[in-house]
Amino acid sequence: MKQGWFKRYLIVVGVILIVLIAGGVWLKPSPEKLRESVEAGLTEYARAKTEAGETMPAVAHQESRDWIIAASHVATVGDKTFFCIGGFKVTYCQSPDA
Repeated sequence: MKQGWFKRYLIVVGVILIVLIAGGVWLKPSPEKLRESVEAGLTEYARAKTEAGETMPAVAHQESRDWIIAASHVATVGDKTFFCIGGFKVTYCQSPDA
């Protein structure tokens, strides 16, 4: 009796994991699209942090990686490095200002 319950439990957990992974792969942004959106956001960040009369620091691409259910991007704005990861249509960037 207990073995049948455990087997059903493992099947349900397996199906849930498969659905989550498949959804992650389907909703993951492409590395190119993530790079474009992150660099556009960092350009706005640099523009907002620039004082009057200063030149805006350049946004430079460092590295992009394509993971199974996420994509990551590392970029610099002047001397600050930002690490961003995108998955499930959500992008999160770690700010050195925090």
